[in-house]
Amino acid sequence: LSLGTHFRSNETGDYSMPVPAVHVQVDVDAAAIGRVYPAQAGVTADIGTFLRTLTDLAPVDAAWTERARTTRELVRSKQRAGLGDHAVLCDAVRAAFPQDSVIARDVTIASSSWGNRLLPMFDPKSNVFPRGGGIGQGLGMAIGAALADETRPTLALVGDGGLAVHFGEILTMAQEKPWLVLLVFNDGGYGVLRNMQKGGGDDTYAVDLVTPDFPLLAQSIGVPYLRIGGAAEAHAVLEDAVSRQAPVIVEVDLAAYGDMPAPFTPPVTVPGKDVK
Repeated sequence: LSLGTHFRSNETGDYSMPVPAVHVQVDVDAAAIGRVYPAQAGVTADIGTFLRTLTDLAPVDAAWTERARTTRELVRSKQRAGLGDHAVLCDAVRAAFPQDSVIARDVTIASSSWGNRLLPMFDPKSNVFPRGGGIGQGLGMAIGAALADETRPTLALVGDGGLAVHFGEILTMAQEKPWLVLLVFNDGGYGVLRNMQKGGGDDTYAVDLVTPDFPLLAQSIGVPYLRIGGAAEAHAVLEDAVSRQAPVIVEVDLAAYGDMPAPFTPPVTVPGKDVK
């Protein structure tokens, strides 16, 4: 029974995850039924309505509920262990922003490793992410969300590589002055491609980029700048940024912050390579 899942490559191990032959797929979009994995039966419905109806009909199985709970805790614990101190950034984001704040995430390592997996979401409308996987959309989406509702802070979570693709949106942010925190993870290039190349045993190529001096950039457009150089700074810096009720650039200096114990590499298939 799959409920609204998109069956994306990252979450299915490049579509290698098996799905049982008896597969009932529920989605609000009829076109999603059977799009990625075959579905023996499809239900077009709002997931909340479907689940309320289902729970009225299904008997309570306390053992199964406990199994689901412990499995979830085990999976989340293993993911946090792979993040190391980067898990603190996930916690700091959730602590600093209200539950109904829009969290708009570009396609970047922080999104793929914890933003899409460990960051608690309380309303589908606050969970904004380009499902197609193309970089360079996060800040534009965040600006739109922030201007649509100026009563609460919005977060744009981007990498320096993805930000370079839509760099001009920074000027829109400076001009329109939304209540928006631009959280930039700066590793000096295309970090996920760098990890893939290293994971396949290759030399890195065309992944190290010229990166702006973010303090000078912020100064030049009249936007406050803050920096996170270690886990101990994350909570205070993000709380400071949110409290300003204005656009703020927050740089996560990954050279200072340090690497994850298990660097994120998407589950891609490269002919002749075992990418780890």
